[in-house]
Amino acid sequence: MAELIAIRDNLSEKLGHIENSDEELAVLREKTEKLRQESLKKSQKLTAIRTKAARQVEKEVLERLVALGIPNIRFKIELTEKPLSIDGADKIVFLFSANKSTPMQPVSEVASGGEIARVMLSLKAMISGAVKLPTIIFDEIDTGVSGRVAEQMAHIMREMGDHDRQVISITHLPQIAATGTTHYKVSKNETKNGTKTSMKRLSDAERIEEIAQMLSGSKITEAAIENAKQLLNQSI
Repeated sequence: MAELIAIRDNLSEKLGHIENSDEELAVLREKTEKLRQESLKKSQKLTAIRTKAARQVEKEVLERLVALGIPNIRFKIELTEKPLSIDGADKIVFLFSANKSTPMQPVSEVASGGEIARVMLSLKAMISGAVKLPTIIFDEIDTGVSGRVAEQMAHIMREMGDHDRQVISITHLPQIAATGTTHYKVSKNETKNGTKTSMKRLSDAERIEEIAQMLSGSKITEAAIENAKQLLNQSI
């Protein structure tokens, strides 16, 4: 009997929805429109905040990229309207040109590996300061750079570390390796059981030898040893 009563009540509820469907649909439409208007207002506030932040980011990134060896850099954050979604109503594109005569295009389409590395380092340096990231890991962010630019990138990472942030940089460049306060060497060895990866913290003497090897290859020269010592002394 209880099951029959439950079926009766269920059918009665469904019939009630059918009979009042127009009224219920009107209520739902009104509620939906109200929520849509609230979302639009919030998205407009978000757009205003993003626009203001974009101008500041552009300014700081340009300053950093000039110092990183791109003197004719042009960089712009473009915000265009898109259909309202969970992340707002803005489509955000990072536009870039390394030359005065080249039109700006999305970074991913026109920047070289080295240029992308410098853009990413500049942005991450800014982000780490804004949100106070405790630890930042750079996985070969120095790809495609060398010489003075590598030194400047190393100084930016060191500056981040000096502001109470732990910076871990995976690198093959001696300029960057020499700037760190601690140096670990990661090695891979083939064994009968597969590839074994190990990591060792280097002593001062081992560090000189490792950086010298980065400079000169497998055959370490006296000149490379002296150069390694100079790099390490400069970073103190």
